[in-house]
Amino acid sequence: MDSIGGARIAVDHLSAVPVVSIEDQLRDVRRERDALRRENRVLKIAVAELERVSERDTLTPLFNRRYFLTAIHQRIARFERHAETAAVVFADVNQLKFINDSFGHAAGDFALIQIADRLLGAIRATDVAARIGGDEFGLILDQSTEAGARAQVTRLCEILMAAPAVYDGREIALSACFGVAMLQPDMTESDILAAADRDMYRCKQGQGGPNGHR
Repeated sequence: MDSIGGARIAVDHLSAVPVVSIEDQLRDVRRERDALRRENRVLKIAVAELERVSERDTLTPLFNRRYFLTAIHQRIARFERHAETAAVVFADVNQLKFINDSFGHAAGDFALIQIADRLLGAIRATDVAARIGGDEFGLILDQSTEAGARAQVTRLCEILMAAPAVYDGREIALSACFGVAMLQPDMTESDILAAADRDMYRCKQGQGGPNGHR
């Protein structure tokens, strides 16, 4: 009788828990769940923004050097697996120091932004444009031959020089020297970028025809 009575007492005790308190607890759990979901969404947005910032240049709308090297690495993998060609273009802005000294550093930044916009507007959506240094830009032209890449470089030169940038009512001439390197077997992303840099330097020295603007 005692054990049965004890069991009855326990059951009676459980049955005495008010239904309202259970509903309150469920509401609290739902509120906590919803708060965690909101926090999770905020964290996902924050992570996505951090990833975006880590890949983007701080001045221009282009990618940064870190992303550019990663993109070259990906093209190397495609080249080795599927023989997909790509051209890497190195661009060095002409006379940025002169622009900074003559018009101020804000004008220099404006000139860089203008060049970035023109480069970005002249390539395909599948290509990559990045600012890889203070006055240096890089392009990846997917599925391009060397002849096609050099023709594109000539076009880019013309686009940059077609019209000056106008800053605070003053005209700033824009131009750059370009170098081209094609993906080659057993080359790293640094090797390819260095080859494009060397080709650009030859243009800088006046050996690259229409691209040798100082």
